[in-house]
Amino acid sequence: MSLVARQVAYTYPGANGAQVGPLDLEVLPGAVTALVGPSGSGKSTLTRLLAGLLAPSVGEVRCDDEPVRAGGRLSGHTALLTQHPLAAADPRMRLGDAIQLAARLRGRQVDAVALAEEVGLDGSVLDRLPREVSGGQLQRLLLARALAQGPRYLLADEATAHLDPITSTAIADALRRRAADGLGILLVTHDHALAASLAEYRYALDAGGRTLSA
Repeated sequence: MSLVARQVAYTYPGANGAQVGPLDLEVLPGAVTALVGPSGSGKSTLTRLLAGLLAPSVGEVRCDDEPVRAGGRLSGHTALLTQHPLAAADPRMRLGDAIQLAARLRGRQVDAVALAEEVGLDGSVLDRLPREVSGGQLQRLLLARALAQGPRYLLADEATAHLDPITSTAIADALRRRAADGLGILLVTHDHALAASLAEYRYALDAGGRTLSA
């Protein structure tokens, strides 16, 4: 059981044949797997392929032995955490409501206060709108929203980029605890020190997006 890409490649439309891959990558349950590489190497593209938000040009993505069907929406067994919290949050929805909605869309009920506390925040922030909290607080609440979905696999795409050390540590600690409880996590980062401290498995993508080494 795993989230796996098998000889997956993606050719960018109108980019003169530029592509990511073909590559193999596997995310195991109960472990943090790091995907490291420089900016522009295709890390985010590969993450979107794993999530089912993009269809590979060639190859296959499978989640727990079932094919991931790309349809512009997340696979039901994955959740995505990005590096741009304001872009990922509904500016009109209070943060607690956003967490509850994410859970309901997956047929679940959650304790939003407990999730906020899990990522190091007081439950009082749940009554606020995205613009009423700091960027670090919002990113932690978006992690809580992702966890509310009850995913088998969490794809964290540069989730600690541009954040202060306290927020980065809070997110890393939450990821470590969830992996210990069985969640499979893909940590996408250019921070080699973070990958070394958090991940049990590591893949490195080169600048051309064509070489993936474990």
